[in-house]
Amino acid sequence: MAETRFPDFTNGEMKLGDERQVFAKSVVDAAIQVYVNGRVNDYLPVRLMGQWLRGVDRLLPDSTLSWPDRHRLIAELLYLSGMRLGGLPIKAMQFVGLRDDLPDGYQQWFSKAQEDNKLRSPADHVQKTLAVFGPNLTWSYEPLKSASIAQVHLDVTWERRAAVAKVQHPHVKDQYLADLDTMKYLGEYVNHHDEAKGAAVMLGALAEKLRPTVVAETDFTKEAENQRKLREFLQGIATVPEVFAATTTALVMERVNGMTAAQVTQAWKDGEKLDHFGPRQRRNLYSIYARMVSGGRFQADPHPGNIMSPNEGADAIGLLDFGQCCEVTPQQKNLFHAFAVGAPTSEFEANNQERNLEWLKSLGIEVHTPEQAQATANLLFFGQKSPMFPDTKAIDPELTPLLLLVLYLSRFENKVVELRKAVGFEDEANSFAVLMAFRNQIAVNL
Repeated sequence: MAETRFPDFTNGEMKLGDERQVFAKSVVDAAIQVYVNGRVNDYLPVRLMGQWLRGVDRLLPDSTLSWPDRHRLIAELLYLSGMRLGGLPIKAMQFVGLRDDLPDGYQQWFSKAQEDNKLRSPADHVQKTLAVFGPNLTWSYEPLKSASIAQVHLDVTWERRAAVAKVQHPHVKDQYLADLDTMKYLGEYVNHHDEAKGAAVMLGALAEKLRPTVVAETDFTKEAENQRKLREFLQGIATVPEVFAATTTALVMERVNGMTAAQVTQAWKDGEKLDHFGPRQRRNLYSIYARMVSGGRFQADPHPGNIMSPNEGADAIGLLDFGQCCEVTPQQKNLFHAFAVGAPTSEFEANNQERNLEWLKSLGIEVHTPEQAQATANLLFFGQKSPMFPDTKAIDPELTPLLLLVLYLSRFENKVVELRKAVGFEDEANSFAVLMAFRNQIAVNL
């Protein structure tokens, strides 16, 4: 394996936007060569990658790879590179890792980004960040879990109550904003390839809509406000940790006992038959998200590390991480209502291509043909096998928070059922469980 040197926060590597883009493009160029040729013929991208990933050349084959091995190598290159960069690439892998319709290599490597990674902020940075809370807070550096924006310290008490402390990585806001430009650029760069058609539109819409949310997501006082409001809104419905204290770069909150969906997923992969996230608990999860959307404010980052099965009952749901929240605007209210009212809830409706074309049009998603409308709906909303990107002419950026939410949850449904069945449960995936929850809640209340 290549030697992965993780970002040196103390030297400000997270802020090197131009250099990050050059590195990211070299990774994409190498991946394209592996995909098309089964090997790398032009070693310029490899030399550029080697400046960030020492020993990456040792991963490259001497002979032409089979298709499964091509996918595995591409996934490994993308994973190592994403972990080298931190930030937005980790978010992207968390999302793509749920795509159960992609080759195994991508699921295998990207799922590693779901729960924890090896990014670590320096101890002196953490000490300085948490010192403002004074004697009310006691903490140890280890154990901790690290994510794309922050790391969470687990051995913490607040006024003798069990707590966790979330500390933002240095420079992460500047790095995230630079990476949004890179994401848009790379979408345009690869769009001419058949397998990447639609990347320019999809990634451009995401970049436009995510830019203002990055500013909010890197201000933990705003996250604390979102968390307090949703804790009150979901009281008696879902478990949301109580906020104890917050600054712009640190957040101290109640520790909730239980297992995240990422932890449960890993246990299933290890062969443990844990009875979490069965059909009723999943329906409860989707209903909670639909209720938040209809209430006008929702947590918009439901990857498995942010969803919990708390120790409070068989069907209980806990939610974590409220940095990426969406406060529904009047324009979004109309789009989200159109989504819920028009959402198909049966195979017959879902396979009506003309109906899907009109439905997508009402959502601000423009496609060329009814067949493309079907493929786009399969990818974005039905959780079915589909291309990597939807081949669309345009996507209204205002729709993207709901689009990502439904895409995450529909893939979650598929992946959980697949893994539960593998350890002996008799589940069946319901392609319309998420859509039905949203139709029931939003069409009536929004």
